[in-house]
Amino acid sequence: MTEDEFWGHIAASEPDPLDPEAQVDRLAARLAKLAPDEIVDFQAHWERLSDRAYRRDLWDAAGLINGMCSDDGFQYFRWWLSLQGRAVYEAAVADPDTLAGVVDPEVGEYEAEVGPGVDAWFLATGTADDDDAGFEAFRRAVDARNPGHDGPPELVPDPRGDEDENTRFPRLAALYLGDESED
Repeated sequence: MTEDEFWGHIAASEPDPLDPEAQVDRLAARLAKLAPDEIVDFQAHWERLSDRAYRRDLWDAAGLINGMCSDDGFQYFRWWLSLQGRAVYEAAVADPDTLAGVVDPEVGEYEAEVGPGVDAWFLATGTADDDDAGFEAFRRAVDARNPGHDGPPELVPDPRGDEDENTRFPRLAALYLGDESED
């Protein structure tokens, strides 16, 4: 599966920033129609893109958007970001402040605690989701496509990290800090 095909599956699942779980259900059902090998490829892309977004500036923006952002919360935020599609993802990785055009401060957290590739693989193979041996086989196949991937990569530092949120993320600060940003 190419990266273009990966993003095609995301687009076809009808990205919805407010209902990522429903989107994941649509995406998993779509992916489950593929051969298990293609699902493994999808998951390998999913993990590489999550790693690519492992950046301090994006983590700080996620904290501003979600009110705070733990390690797990940032993982879920990166998964949510991937579900928004290629244009939103690429723009946010280049400049997290672009997320101001996607998020709504009235909504609350933007996270997706999901694994559409994992869900699809279990559906496609008929493996029970509590089958540890089946899951381990899936993990070995994904890891073989992502050599050297053994957890999150080193966090990419933000060269502007010593600047405040108003300077780093003016649009997000206006949305989330409101009057506080003027102090």
